[in-house]
Amino acid sequence: MIDNDTSECNQKTMEEKLEELILIDNLKKKYEFNINSGENKTFVFFLINGENYEGEIKVLIQGKNTKVQILGIIIGYKNQQIKIITLQDHLAGESTSDLYVKSALFDNAKFSYEGMIRIEKNAQKSDAYQKNQNLILSQKANANTKPHLEILANEVRCTHAVTVGDISDDLLYYLNTRGLNKLQAKYLILSGYFEEILQRIKDIKIRNRLKKNLHNKLLKLFGLKIGESIRLIASIRPKQKD
Repeated sequence: MIDNDTSECNQKTMEEKLEELILIDNLKKKYEFNINSGENKTFVFFLINGENYEGEIKVLIQGKNTKVQILGIIIGYKNQQIKIITLQDHLAGESTSDLYVKSALFDNAKFSYEGMIRIEKNAQKSDAYQKNQNLILSQKANANTKPHLEILANEVRCTHAVTVGDISDDLLYYLNTRGLNKLQAKYLILSGYFEEILQRIKDIKIRNRLKKNLHNKLLKLFGLKIGESIRLIASIRPKQKD
């Protein structure tokens, strides 16, 4: 006796390719990646070391049943200049691309981002998304973001979202009432802000390594001690009732 449901499930599992992770921590040139049928790839650019960057990532989706994720974490400080361009080009249909980039800008840092989603004429049933969020931590810091859509097919789903802002005074006040000073509160807020990106990285070892580097950088920028993050997180957890 053959269980048709189980057989079909196993077949799908065998056909589905594992996610491939490409980590980019030095975005100073143009990268171009071809995505073939059935591939599942995640690209992560992780820019927190204070260098100037001017780079471009082009993802050319050339096969059906593909899944592409582009994730970006950026911390700019001092007089850092960062310019990033991305292209999600759907040349074949029945494919998905998802871009999510977050930045936090200190001091005189400047971040310029330009993202293009292009859906070609024959790429029906494509699903593309682009989101860029920026937190400004200084009056002299600046983020300039320009999303673009070029849709030549008619049976698609294609959206984008952009935000540029600072930390809410209400949130800072709340954390202050829980015993945190302003710098400690900002550290916790930014830790949570970037956590959404980190959780999308399925490789646990890489995720934890990036998370450790990120938290150490934030602690240093706010003048806090390495290892203080655990104490700060514990301090705002609700007390358990006896």
